[in-house]
Amino acid sequence: MIRIALNAALIVLLAGCANHPVDCAIGFHHDDCLPGTAGYDDPKKFEKVDDEQCRSYGLVFGTPEYADCRVKLESARKHGVFN
Repeated sequence: MIRIALNAALIVLLAGCANHPVDCAIGFHHDDCLPGTAGYDDPKKFEKVDDEQCRSYGLVFGTPEYADCRVKLESARKHGVFN
């Protein structure tokens, strides 16, 4: 019985260590994501570019239209439109 409990504890600990590759693959950014994974690019590096792009359309920060513009740019990037 103790052996089963130790194996279960080990599996839980190892599963906790394995979340970054899964996170990176589905698009969550971590500093150690590998190039080519969906989470490799840090979304913060696009903040200024996206802000300037949306403002160039005449949109004002804080408006629903501006927020929608930012969401669309991020989504397009995640789906490879801007790669």
